[in-house]
Amino acid sequence: MTTSNAHAQAECWARQLYGEFVDQKDAAGFAAVFEQDGTLRFGNQPPIVGRAEIEEAIRQFFLAMISLRHEFANISRDGDTLFLEAVVTYHRHDDKIVSVPAMTVFKMNDNFLAKSCRIYVDLTPLFAAI
Repeated sequence: MTTSNAHAQAECWARQLYGEFVDQKDAAGFAAVFEQDGTLRFGNQPPIVGRAEIEEAIRQFFLAMISLRHEFANISRDGDTLFLEAVVTYHRHDDKIVSVPAMTVFKMNDNFLAKSCRIYVDLTPLFAAI
């Protein structure tokens, strides 16, 4: 696969994942892109191991907001590593809108399932007192 094709595949995968699942608050759809024993590390929280555990943790996270939307600033790939830079806009339950920068790093297997995902974001504004 050429570098151009690899990048196009990664960009398509990321846009589909976020457009169809994450930004639709579909925890099962998000978790489905992981290997059965894949890991997710969100911010400074301990790693979450396993597809079912990832699904439940993300389902709980999605309860904290009305909606969310990712606007990608950069999507790049280096071998089995996918880098997603975005601004994430959250619609809080108090109707405030909060936008924060985020960086997500996926390690992928040969079948384009995530072995691991690390999300780097400061969610202080999302959870700040009203």
